[in-house]
Amino acid sequence: MNRDEISGLSKDELLDLILALYAQIEALRADNEALKLKLEKLQKPPTNSGNSSQPPSRDYKANLSKKGWKKRHGPPKGHQKYERAWVAEPDHVVEVKAQKCAHCQTDLSAAEELLVNVN
Repeated sequence: MNRDEISGLSKDELLDLILALYAQIEALRADNEALKLKLEKLQKPPTNSGNSSQPPSRDYKANLSKKGWKKRHGPPKGHQKYERAWVAEPDHVVEVKAQKCAHCQTDLSAAEELLVNVN
């Protein structure tokens, strides 16, 4: 419709046209809201170990407080270090030889042992 066609309408016809247009606007608003709700459901969820390659330790923990993440583990800062004193002349020496391999359980009692420096 153009301006000339609208100006040729009577008052009742104009009111009917306005009401029809208003009803159409309301229907479009309802469709728009329905589409918004549908789009919200389709939004990508946050990543976790169930929907990505992220390890479970990185998952969001709802019941963990913010203080729990900042907790420092280990001894308190500035504590005195404690070590056993090195004995220059020990009272006795205990030789401990491997009887079997810890991984494959092979008998090592007859095998020759070598001292290896692991430092």
